[in-house]
Amino acid sequence: MKIKKAILMAAATMSLLTGCSSAVQTETVQASTAEETENTGETENTEEVIGLKDLADLPGMKDEETAEMFGGGEENWTADHSFYIGRIFEVGLYGENYQMYTTCGEDGTVESVALWIVSGERDVTEEEAEEWTGRITDMMGTEPINAEGVSEGGSKNRRWIADGKNVSMNQMKDILTINFQIAKGELK
Repeated sequence: MKIKKAILMAAATMSLLTGCSSAVQTETVQASTAEETENTGETENTEEVIGLKDLADLPGMKDEETAEMFGGGEENWTADHSFYIGRIFEVGLYGENYQMYTTCGEDGTVESVALWIVSGERDVTEEEAEEWTGRITDMMGTEPINAEGVSEGGSKNRRWIADGKNVSMNQMKDILTINFQIAKGELK
């Protein structure tokens, strides 16, 4: 069974390298896990194969379309339940789990996505900031626009604009976030 799983995982990897969509990859990984579980009786965690592009594609989608993505999201309301903010997800990227938040407009469309890499529990290292910069640069196909120095709020900001997408990375001493939006009215 392990050889069969390895072959299916290799097929999923090859489909990634040949440009197949992440939905096909996810189905391949989930199908191989389900098949192994069915044949051996073992229970395994079925993780979705996702990448930064999947997160960058969320803005513009209807909120209800995202509800079951990435293992399912939890609705996020204001404390008095008078205003719907969006959804909270836990997503696995590059072998780690991160919190991700969407915000929605009044029409129920996802307007932004915030991925929290480090959220105050430890210091951000320059190496990980550079690693995420490289990942976003690869995904966007363009170099970041780096703000000189530190912002008034104390963060170092990088931004990428390409293909109708606006991605920003904000780095502070103990916070590292990546934000995805549709580029509207942005100059190239």
